[in-house]
Amino acid sequence: MMHRKKNNAAIVATTTKIPIVLVVALSSLLVVLPPCDVGGVAIAASPTVDVLCTAGPDGEEDCQAVYFEPDVRDEFPRDDTDDDPDVVYGDDYFLSAGGCVDTNNPDFDCPAMAESGECDTNPGFTKYRCALSCGTCDDFDVAYGKLRDGTGGRPCTDEYKECKGWAAMGECAYNPDFMLVECQRSCVVCFEDTNQFGEHQELPPEDDEHYAETLAIIERTIEYMRKVWKPNESNNRINYKCRNMDGECSKWAITKCDDDHEDKEYMHTNCAPACQTCHLLDRTIQCPIGEGNEPVFGPGDLNAMFERIMEDGRYNPVALSRPRLKGDGTVAPGVDGDGPWIVVLEDFITDEEADAMIAAGHKKGYERSADVGFENPDGTFEDDVNSGRTSTNSWCDVELCQEDPVINPVIERIHAITSTHVNNSEHIQLLRYEPGQFYQQHHDYIEYQQGLPCGVRMLTLFLYLNDVEEGGGTHFPFLDITVQPRRRSALLWPSSLDEDPEAKDKRTEHEALPVLRGIKYGANAWIHTRNYREAEEADCT
Repeated sequence: MMHRKKNNAAIVATTTKIPIVLVVALSSLLVVLPPCDVGGVAIAASPTVDVLCTAGPDGEEDCQAVYFEPDVRDEFPRDDTDDDPDVVYGDDYFLSAGGCVDTNNPDFDCPAMAESGECDTNPGFTKYRCALSCGTCDDFDVAYGKLRDGTGGRPCTDEYKECKGWAAMGECAYNPDFMLVECQRSCVVCFEDTNQFGEHQELPPEDDEHYAETLAIIERTIEYMRKVWKPNESNNRINYKCRNMDGECSKWAITKCDDDHEDKEYMHTNCAPACQTCHLLDRTIQCPIGEGNEPVFGPGDLNAMFERIMEDGRYNPVALSRPRLKGDGTVAPGVDGDGPWIVVLEDFITDEEADAMIAAGHKKGYERSADVGFENPDGTFEDDVNSGRTSTNSWCDVELCQEDPVINPVIERIHAITSTHVNNSEHIQLLRYEPGQFYQQHHDYIEYQQGLPCGVRMLTLFLYLNDVEEGGGTHFPFLDITVQPRRRSALLWPSSLDEDPEAKDKRTEHEALPVLRGIKYGANAWIHTRNYREAEEADCT
């Protein structure tokens, strides 16, 4: 028989004889730990802890501690009876004898999420947290019943609603320490449904002649995708974009995956799980690096370029951060730390050039800035317009800028000082930040470009086109450096490492701080390790 050691925490005891697990509620995370034997060790009473004890046949007590966040403890009523018990599983999950309810987490609104369709588009996050609104109480009861009685582990869920998008951008491979723990469903660490890799696959009616074949394809697809998602370096480039883009992919795959079928190219790309053709989605196969497309910089060349800029003295360069050692191995004078290069260049452009670039942006038209979103199976990318980036931008293409007699010298100057070619650069991005607009902490390096003919972004040169009345600085959080906009100046920093220009330098994450008064105009020049312009023409960026 189980009883409670008296303290101030509110938790419901249960009469089950199955060993109790330790359940820890941390923010929105549900963490299930193995049973722990408290034994004869005294556990101090706490507002957030209960001690449940079982009397064994020998009369000795086996006690377990159960922890809950205060808001969870206070929200649900105590029920001290052994009949009709309530069981709480962390602050995001609640199961009672009367059924299930939505999460009590105030950070998201389950009815609104259900209304917007997220029960279907993001089931990995909503299925259990919004069981009432999503109509998935039966699934909830089964999953948490198994958890409660010890016949199953934690349910197959994502801990963040952004997990699905992060996984679709390859983060399961690029950030595994976080993703494989917090986004287990989206990273297929666990398996629950075919919509973990695309659209939920539809079965025809049981009396349909294709029912058995479709079911067999779905079953084979599940086994295939488990192998694709199994930690494997060779799969990292394709698993996140190998998705069934239509609910009938499995039915179509009965005939349309065949090499002699007229729809095979569509099927191999858009129904790759059903066709078991994920390997064909590897962009390094679709877009090989051609002969002669060598990296513009090798190991040691980034530091050498910055040293050359400092020694030349043109544009009065000021190093706000730099490596401690110079290229010859000697210690740089007056340098205590050992950081990445962050260099300010004064009077890098003229007033006329700054005005021309601002005018070019207005001529082309400013649109809401977007990050690079998830990659579709065909290699195209979705724009990710989000609340973390609120500026507007325009693109300074060949016709608008390179053919402009005032702006083109700026482009040539950028490549002269960086010892690169215009083909290594994306078209300049023209930016406008109005009061209150910002771009939260991010990095310019794009992981999926590794191994592609465009190369990765290795350098950023940011042009300040006007003075800003207040706010709008460029802040490097890891370096505690903020640069205020100053008309005609430029800011230069690396996105990759000197010892390996294809590898990311994580230290140069940065953010555009909110503009408080006035308008901020700027321009981004992103320089790649290889021939970006040629790769862009071939749709290989």
